[in-house]
Parts: sequence; structure tokens; C-alpha cells
Amino acid sequence: MITILFAVCLLIAIALMAVVDAGTLAQVRQVLEPGLLEIKEGIEEMESEQKSLKKELESEKQARSAHEKVTSDLQQRMGHFARALTSRGDRPVLRASEVVSEECARHLGAVLILSGMAQGKIQQLDNAPALVAQAESVMRAFPREQRTALTTSDIPLPTEYGREVVELMWKFGQARQYATVYPLGTGTVKLPKIKTSPAFGFIDMSAVVPEKSPQIEFVDFVAKKAGGLIRVPSEIEADSIVAIGQFLARYAAREFAKWEDTVLFNADGSSTYKSISGVCKTADTLGRKIQLDPAETAPSNIGLADLRGLRAKVASAALASSAYYMNLTHESYLTSFNTVTNGQVFTWTNGQARLDGFPIRWVDVLPVFDHDAHAGQYQVAFGDLSYWYFGERGTPDIQTSRDVFFATDEIAIRALERFDCGLMADAAMAVLQLAAA
Repeated sequence: MITILFAVCLLIAIALMAVVDAGTLAQVRQVLEPGLLEIKEGIEEMESEQKSLKKELESEKQARSAHEKVTSDLQQRMGHFARALTSRGDRPVLRASEVVSEECARHLGAVLILSGMAQGKIQQLDNAPALVAQAESVMRAFPREQRTALTTSDIPLPTEYGREVVELMWKFGQARQYATVYPLGTGTVKLPKIKTSPAFGFIDMSAVVPEKSPQIEFVDFVAKKAGGLIRVPSEIEADSIVAIGQFLARYAAREFAKWEDTVLFNADGSSTYKSISGVCKTADTLGRKIQLDPAETAPSNIGLADLRGLRAKVASAALASSAYYMNLTHESYLTSFNTVTNGQVFTWTNGQARLDGFPIRWVDVLPVFDHDAHAGQYQVAFGDLSYWYFGERGTPDIQTSRDVFFATDEIAIRALERFDCGLMADAAMAVLQLAAA
């Protein structure tokens, strides 16, 4: 800038000199022309530097924009993981009464009452005014609701209360208790597992060290939606919305847990299970199973040797933390293995059933014990279930559904969740199958 001002001043001086003496002007021009040329070159250089600086600033702006986009994406992903982790936490501490908190129960009860009121299905009750007043009070008190009516677009169960429903699901289901619960930060998550693991060995002196290249593959976890509608008669026989809310929470938790267990243990890869293969089917596919001899198609044909044979199908690394999984109806049959020859192989220790010292975990969704033929049925699973990952996406979503059960005059509450499951170590579980025919 100073150079430019100097050049302007110099030009003015030359103009003044021109009016004095033309000959002198020619001499001055001859003297100053090199300086003027230098000034011109300096101005051009400054313009070039300015353009270069402008390009650098534009490049930095684009880089900053890309960085902000990446940062925003990472923050969003971290937010998903944080919410998922917060919704699960570590193993939840269940209440002694195995119920949700009174605040959660009030909220669920209020949703049901206001939904019934919106559908005109509770006005005929004697205690309707009191129930509605309680429900409206609950909704006004909750900072995120601040309303006394529901619409079809409402999602009435906040995340804080969704966690309490998940706690009950831990109590009612084996999938969440014994599998590894993994929060799915996005709808689809890929987790790596070792496909082949080359073993190390001795190497001769000065010999070439052989390359060991373990192979990995990715297990896709795709959150799949599951749930159903809860029918609630419009003739609500309760004076307190707390009791109604506890009923809804326990009912939803039980049904969620039952379906999760069904998928984890019994899913056969069909469309019914969204192509998911559970513990039993996967173990069969991997060849890690004991199948009874031909014609032995009844659960009563299972022998102690068959149950013990399952242990040879599991990798030794998982054997120490393995357990048997079967229906509780097998308990009376297992006692028959306690003979003089076998010894006390089936025991109860501090409320924990054991076979040869290995824990037995009772799973309601596995087949019951009887003397009938069930060709090809999976009866017992064995192994370390922690190698099965149970991927959950967020918390349960409980909403109202308007006039779904119009013909039966019932109120509908819709309960949904999203999850997936997959095996992360092929040698972790084995299954006992009845004879095919």
C-alpha cells in the first residue's frame, strides 16, 4: 500500500514538472522510467500474491467445511452410541418387587387412559373422571409432554422410562442375561470375527519366519423391528393409573423377552425370523451337534452320554464358562441319571441346577420334555452364550394405536423394539438334536 501511494505522489510531481519545462520533463522521465517499471512489476506481484492468498483461503475454507462435516458425523455417531449405552448400561439392578418405578407406571397408565378417552372407550366407567384427572396431571407434570391429550403422531414413552422396561426384559429373558448385549449405534453395524487362526510353531535357527495370516470375516448386525399390539379392555377395573401402568410395563417386557429368547435360540433362518439363524440352527449348520440314533425321536430317549458328548463339540477355550440350556421340564428326567453307577451327576447348589458341575440354565422357549416323537427337534444347547452378540437399537418404543380394535371395543397399545443377533465364535455352542425319523 505504501509503495502504491509513493507511486501516485511521484506521478503528480511529474505532472507538475511538465508545465515548467518540457525538456526537463524528458530528463526526469528518463531517470524515473526504471523506477516506474519496478513499481508496475511490484503491483503485479502483489496482485498475484493476493490471488494466491485468495485461493489458499478458499482451500482452507473447503477443508474446514469438510472437517466440520466429519466432526458433525462423529458427534452424531457418538450420540447414538451414548444413548444406546445409557439405555442399557451395565447389568441393570432390578427392583426387589420386579416392577418399574411409580413415575414410569404413572406415565404408561396416563397414556392408556388418555388414549381410551380420545377413542371414547372409558367415559362409561364410574371412575372415569378420577382416572382422566390423574392422567392429565401426570402429563402436565412431565417436562417433555406438557399436554392433556394424545395424537396419532405421539411417542409417549420417554427414553428414561424405556430403560426401566428394558430392565424388566433382563429379568424375564435369557437372551439379555447370558448373551453379550451390544448397542447398535446405526441401523447396520459390521463386527469382525476371526474365520481362521493359523497356529504358531517352532522355527529353525536362521530360517525364514513363516507368515501367519489370520482370516477375518464380518458379521452384519441389521436392526430388525419386532413387537405387537397389547389389547386392553375398555372396562378398566382399577382406581389407580399406577396399577394399569405396571400391568403394561410387565406385559410388554415379558413379550419382548420371550420373542428375543425365541429368536436367539430357535430362529431357523426362515422369513419368519427375517433370515436370522439362532443358537440351535447355527450349531447344526456348523456341524457342532449330537444327534440321537435313528428311531430315537422322543426327548425321553436322551441319555447321559448324549449330554456329555456335547462338551466335546465346544472349543476348550469356551468350555470352562459353558452351560447347558434346556426347558425346565427336563428337571425331573435329569434326576433319573443319579444312580449308583453314575453317582450324583445332577445336583442343585444354592438354587443353581448343575450337570457334572456345569450350570443348567432353564429356557422357556426351548422344547418341553415328554415321551412323544418330535423328529429332528433341537432339545438342548450347550456352550458359552457370551460369544453370541445381541445387538439392540435404542430402547423400546411404546405408542398408542387408535381404533385398531374398534369391533371388540378394546384399547390398543403398540410396543416395538429393534434388535439382531449373531455368533462371533463358531466353536462356542453345540446342540443336541433328536433323530430325524
